Amino acid sequence: MEFYRRTAALPVGLAAVALVPALYWPALHATYRIDDYAWLSLANALSHGRSLWWALFLPAGAGSVRPLGERLWFLLSSTLFGSNPVPLHSLAWCLQAINVVLVINLGRRLLGSPLAASLAGALWAVNSTLVGPMIWASAFNEVLFTCLFLSAFHALLRWVESGRTTWLLIHLGLFVLALGTLETAVTFPAVAAAYLLLTHRKRWRAVLPSLAGSLVFVVLHLWTARLPNAGPYKMTLGWGIVANFAHYWAAVLGPQEYYRTHGGNAALALFGTLFLSAAALLWVAARARRNDWIPLFGVAWFVIALAPLLPLLNHFTFYYTFLPSIGLAWIAGGALALARSRPAKLLAVACAVVYAICEVPSTVFIRNWDLDRSLDVARREAQMREGVRQIRQQQREGPVFLTGIDTEQFWWGICYGELYREGFAGLHVMPDAGEHGIAIPPREWCYRQDFQLSPSETRQIVAAGSGHVYDLTRSPPKLLAFDSVF
Repeated sequence: MEFYRRTAALPVGLAAVALVPALYWPALHATYRIDDYAWLSLANALSHGRSLWWALFLPAGAGSVRPLGERLWFLLSSTLFGSNPVPLHSLAWCLQAINVVLVINLGRRLLGSPLAASLAGALWAVNSTLVGPMIWASAFNEVLFTCLFLSAFHALLRWVESGRTTWLLIHLGLFVLALGTLETAVTFPAVAAAYLLLTHRKRWRAVLPSLAGSLVFVVLHLWTARLPNAGPYKMTLGWGIVANFAHYWAAVLGPQEYYRTHGGNAALALFGTLFLSAAALLWVAARARRNDWIPLFGVAWFVIALAPLLPLLNHFTFYYTFLPSIGLAWIAGGALALARSRPAKLLAVACAVVYAICEVPSTVFIRNWDLDRSLDVARREAQMREGVRQIRQQQREGPVFLTGIDTEQFWWGICYGELYREGFAGLHVMPDAGEHGIAIPPREWCYRQDFQLSPSETRQIVAAGSGHVYDLTRSPPKLLAFDSVF
């Protein structure tokens, strides 16, 4: 049996890594959308005199400061590749493959079984809550953060085992990089403490360096960026946190996600979630009786890594479990490979089958849904380009004021400046564009700072006949009369 486990571990591990390209190869050409062009537009602010320090450390509207999370990568991508998303998606691919390898490698050290670790990597790789960051570029930070967090934890384990200062320095360096990627890296000391208290109690002091770093980061973060007191990112303490936790837990397990994406029987989906939950907790309790605390650590990993996000009651986001879900994957991999009795093995296999039946279709469904959204964005961008081309065939010179465009078209064509770069000059949005749902940024963020003229300037130009207003909801674009606009 031991020989079987060792020989099966390698192909299962390779299959786990291969799941990354198998599931996400269509995502390589997923179009930039929503927040992506806002981050790409930081390059415009640099060209208008803003400093690199400002671009990297400007607090975002949600109160976050993530120089390595979005800023650096979008600045590099914009500078080197323009609006081509393939390089950034390719980087996400590579990092996710590394993440799967790290999950397997850490699993081998924690679970003591190569097969259990490989199974954990495969189970994690197919989870539907991982889809968003693999397709949407603005969520790329989850992929990078997970890589840095896992690498820092691996270095910590090596330091605890060997006592070598080199591993301490590597661990701290990776931890600092993780803090610069996502502020939830402050949970690292708590995760490390949970592991050390459960398995190496005498080495609990090993958590002190990262704990000191977290405290310094929290103080600096609260000093430079205030937490929102309203809106979706407002943090609310109360019993709603428990419901939020249950929602995230169910999303990772699978049956509820399958019901959300494919419909079916709600009672059966709830039963499936309860069944998988009971089986996981039963395995945790059974191993604890044998003084094996790693399954309990898997639960602690999930709870601690997710804890800072639970007070966001108005902003439930599936990919927040990108890192936390690894803890549950280790539990599942251990149960599949290490269960001894026949009933325990059958229960573990039954749980894995239920999980796979629910998660694989859900992952494919959500991936295709996100890709459809990407294709829709590309279609609307093409429509805007064609509309402007038709306008310029009629009015070759002079200002053109555009109405009937949406936020993504505005950010792509006007603010980021793709239409200007393609040679279409003199384009403006109407003065009331913000009142029609378009998120208008500070002028310095945009390719041309005159992308929106004042109401009086616009009225004067259109009244004089030197500029015209076109409605891009029509095909071909409709020239609007002065009286119908003002």
